[in-house]
Amino acid sequence: MKTCSIASFGYSMACLALLALSGQANAELSEFSGRGVFHFASASGCAEVATGSVERNCNRIALDVADAHASVDPQSHAIVIGADAFHDSKTVIGDVLLHGSGLAADGQRVPLSLHVLLRRSGKVWKSETYVHSPVRGKFSDIVLDPYQISVSEGASERVLFTAEQARNVLAQPSIAARVASYFVVVRPSDAQNPSADDITIALGVGRVSKALLRASFTSGQPETVKLDQLLAQGTWNLNLQALSGQIPMWVVQRQLFVFGLEDSPLLKDVRQRGLNKRDTLELGAINGKGYLRYNGREEAFPAANACASAFMRDSFIGLILAWHRSSQAAPASAVSDAAAQPVQ
Repeated sequence: MKTCSIASFGYSMACLALLALSGQANAELSEFSGRGVFHFASASGCAEVATGSVERNCNRIALDVADAHASVDPQSHAIVIGADAFHDSKTVIGDVLLHGSGLAADGQRVPLSLHVLLRRSGKVWKSETYVHSPVRGKFSDIVLDPYQISVSEGASERVLFTAEQARNVLAQPSIAARVASYFVVVRPSDAQNPSADDITIALGVGRVSKALLRASFTSGQPETVKLDQLLAQGTWNLNLQALSGQIPMWVVQRQLFVFGLEDSPLLKDVRQRGLNKRDTLELGAINGKGYLRYNGREEAFPAANACASAFMRDSFIGLILAWHRSSQAAPASAVSDAAAQPVQ
């Protein structure tokens, strides 16, 4: 009788343990809906070169329309995105950004991100795939959470990326570049100082490329100060200047959306018309007190730290600037052919 009791007790405890584990698994399933930017955990790192922190909640799903919805199941490693209403082919439904890393040709481990932008025309989904990397070339020993990315099509789902396909794209960014509709070229703004935190982004190839944007990051503090500490407490400036009036308006609007700037009264004109040539947008702080500046007009911006942290981690432009600032910085010429990197 005693043996039976112990056995029953053990069985009951095992059942409770299984239920607890099941509850934890269910709790980890995340569902997002409506227009917004949502983050979830990455087990593969969060571009630590950019932040210097141990933050792991950096994988991103951004939903651009009110009827969009997404689910992330970290147990089965499945991401599913859907939308209920009819949309034309120009409407961005949302995106998925997964952080990881890989070994560059020189043996350095560098941060890499897989960026999948999703549109839908009627019932037909269209995806654009990009790789964010601070240096050019192929990569090996890819570390990336093994998510499968799918879209909802009625009662069924269609797989856009298996985990293996995602890793292959990170390993060879040229795979993404071959299907991109344009080439993005990144070069140092000052050819005499190629490792400076000052880069120019252009579209095209070689001499026919057209400069679109100049981006720089400056701070009077030593490079030994970790970037997350600098952004939170120090004095710094992130400067973005339009070198052309031809940056697509939807690209500008989406950048304001994903980096938390679209509600600023200072940027009302930018939201409505995009960027004109020589328009300058600055984000910065003085001794930790944030500001937002547009063409010389300035407003206090307490969220400057969070906005800049996201930009330096999630934007390919910010990732390059952060990499330059790191002790392992590669010269800007190493990323002069960034064809797989997007401007959105």
